[in-house]
Order: sequence, then structure tokens, then C-alpha cells
Amino acid sequence: MSYYADMANVVTTGEARDALHQIAKRFDDGAGEPVYFGSHRRAQGVIVPVDVWERLLEQAEDELDIGLARDRLAGDDGRRLTRAEVNDVFDRLRANRRE
Repeated sequence: MSYYADMANVVTTGEARDALHQIAKRFDDGAGEPVYFGSHRRAQGVIVPVDVWERLLEQAEDELDIGLARDRLAGDDGRRLTRAEVNDVFDRLRANRRE
């Protein structure tokens, strides 16, 4: 079922509340279609199975990571730290921890 087809099947908030047990059972049985709900059948929220939510979160985090990587690459001046510079940073961090 497509996103737009699902949006046509918006249930009221009360209907969603009353059907939570049946919705959870459908999810347990493998029917993972989202349930849209809201006042006056205008979508205000959506109920999805946990596995769908976790995949959406993972995809969102990946998109944020990609954006951050692109920003960092755009600002890359090509300078790289030498091994001595890296060792110096770690030595200073260890010294600060002891204080």
C-alpha cells in the first residue's frame, strides 16, 4: 500500500485508541502497515511497528551522518596531522587526566 493510499484511511483518535490491541496483534502477525489517526480524519499521528520505526531512525541517522561528512569534506583544507602531532595531543590529554 502506498503512502497516499494509507493517508486516505485515516482513523479518528478514538478509533485508534480503541483498536490499539488489535493493531498490536496485526503487527505481531506480520502486518506492518502504518495506522494514521487524527481528529476529523486529518492525519496527526501514525502508529508503526517497532522494526519499521527503528529502520526509519537508522535511515535518518545515516542521512545526518552523510550531511555531516559532506560538510566536513567541503571544509577540508587538505592538511593532515603527523604521527608526532597525534601523539602530542594524546600525551596532553593523558596529562590533563592525571591533574
